Amino acid sequence: MKHTLPLVLLLIFSSTVAQGAKEANSPKLTDILKSESSPQPEPSQEATQKKETGPHDKYNRISPRESFQGLSDALENRDYELALNYMDLRKLPSHIKGRDIKLSRELKIILDRSPWVDPDTLSTDNSGLNNDGLPSYRDLLTSLETPARDVDIYMQRVPGDNGIFIWKLSNRSVANIPMLYEHYGYGEIGDKLSKAFPEYSFLGLVVWQWILLFGIALAAFVIAWVITRTIDFILRVRKVNGYEQLQKFLAGPVRFLILIMIARAMFDSIAPSTLARAIFEAKTAPTIAIAWLLMGLIELAFGRLAERLKNAGNEQAIMLLRPATSLLKVIVILIALMSWLDNLGFSVTTLLAGLGVGGIAIGLAAQKSIENLIGAITMYVAQPVRIGDFCRAGKTIGVIEEIGLRSTMIRTLDRTLVAIPNATFANMDIENITQRDKILYRRTIKLRNDSTPDQVRSVLENVRNLFKEHEEVNPEPARIRFTEYGEYSLNLEAFAYINTNDFNKYLGIVEDLNLRIMDIIEAAGTRLAVPARVMVNK
Repeated sequence: MKHTLPLVLLLIFSSTVAQGAKEANSPKLTDILKSESSPQPEPSQEATQKKETGPHDKYNRISPRESFQGLSDALENRDYELALNYMDLRKLPSHIKGRDIKLSRELKIILDRSPWVDPDTLSTDNSGLNNDGLPSYRDLLTSLETPARDVDIYMQRVPGDNGIFIWKLSNRSVANIPMLYEHYGYGEIGDKLSKAFPEYSFLGLVVWQWILLFGIALAAFVIAWVITRTIDFILRVRKVNGYEQLQKFLAGPVRFLILIMIARAMFDSIAPSTLARAIFEAKTAPTIAIAWLLMGLIELAFGRLAERLKNAGNEQAIMLLRPATSLLKVIVILIALMSWLDNLGFSVTTLLAGLGVGGIAIGLAAQKSIENLIGAITMYVAQPVRIGDFCRAGKTIGVIEEIGLRSTMIRTLDRTLVAIPNATFANMDIENITQRDKILYRRTIKLRNDSTPDQVRSVLENVRNLFKEHEEVNPEPARIRFTEYGEYSLNLEAFAYINTNDFNKYLGIVEDLNLRIMDIIEAAGTRLAVPARVMVNK
C-alpha cells in the first residue's frame, strides 16, 4: 500500500496528459470567440457600388461568404425553413426527398459538432474563389472526416429565381447530410432525448445534454467516493502513519481528480458541440484537480518532513517549512494558471515575457528582503543558535526569542527586545553561551603578603583536594597554582570546569566552592589580602 497510492495517481495523471494530447488539434476557445466577435470588414467604395448596381437577392446569397453566413444565422436561430433557402435541394436522391426540415436540423447538428469553419476564408465575390483547383461555380467550405472517407462540403453557384446566379450549399453536400449525421449526429439515445426536451442552448449544450452531463457527474462522484473510501478503509485498518492527513488528501483532491477523469472519459457520450468541446478542452476542472492534487502532495511531503525534524529535535527548521510550502503552492498555482490560459488559446509566451520583466523589477525592489530570507535559511540550516539560547551577537547579549523570515529577535538582560535583520545576524560573530558543555571557574585568590610558605602550601594542597573530591568539578584540568607576588598580596590562580551548562546551577556550585576555600584559608591560619590605605593628616 505504501507504493500503490502514488502509482494510481501517476496513472490518473498520465491519462489526463494523454487525453489532452489527443485533443490538442481541436480549435481553441479564443479562436471561436474571436471569429464570433470579430467585426466584418468594411466594404470598399468600389465593392459597395458594385453591390448596389449588381445582382440583388432577398436572402443575400450573392457570394459564398454571405450565403453561408445567412445559412449559419438561420440554423443558429433554429429557423430550419429559412435555412432551406440556402441549400440546393435539386436532384437529390429519392431516399432523402421530402426530408427537407429534417435535413436542415441534421445540418445544424453536424455544423455544431464538426471542426470549426471560419467564414472569413470564403469569397465575397459573386464569382467565388479563383485558382483554387475547383470549378468556377464551386468553392470548398470544409472537409469532414468520417470512418469511411473524408467528405468535402461545397458552396455552389446556381441559377436564382430572377435569372441571377446565387450561392447555396451544393446538392452533393446536401445529399451527404444523412451519412454525415450517422457520424456527427446525437446517436440513437441522443435523438430520442433531443425530441423529449426543448432545444434551448447554453455554452454549446442543449437541455438534454446538460441533464445527461449532470447524471454522468453524479455517477462519477459515486464511483470516486467508493474508490477513495475503499483506500481509506485499507489505510485505517493497516494503521498507516499520518492517516489523518492521508484521509483528507483522499477525500479532497484524489476524489475530485477521479471524478473529473471519469466525466472526461464519458464526455463524448453526450455528443457535444464544437463550442462545448472548446470550453471542455480548456481543461478548467482537470487543471484545478491536478493543481489541488499537487498541493495536497506538497502538504503530505512537508508534513512527513516536519514530523522527522521534530523527532530529530530540529523543531526550529519546521518554521521554515511553512513559507516554503506556501511558496511551492504559489508556484503550482501559477503553472496551472499558465497551462489553463494556454489551453484557452492565449499567448503564454508574451505573458511570461511580461512576468520576467516584472520579476526583475520586483527582485531589485525586494533585494534586502531576499537577503534576509536567505539569512533565515542559513540560520535554520547551520543552526548557530536556537530559540531559547542565551548568546552574544556583536554587542548584544540576551536570549533568542524568535528567528523569523526577516529578523531575529533577542531579549536582552535589560528585558528589551532587539531585532537584528537575518542578513546582518548571519554575518555577525555569534557566541552561543547556552551550547557550552561546561562552565569555566577561574578565580584569583589573594592571600596576605605576610602569609608563610607553609600556610600557602596548606591552602594549595587543600584546594586541590577540594577540586578532586567535589562531584561537580571536572578533575581534568582542575588546578591551583601560586602564580605571582602582587603589590599587596600573594596571588593563587584557581582554574577548573564545572560539569553543568545551567548557569543558575553553576552559581550555586561557585558559591559552595568559594565558601569552602574560605574555610581552607582560615584553617591554614592566614587571611585574604585587603589593599592597604595610607591616611595622610593635613
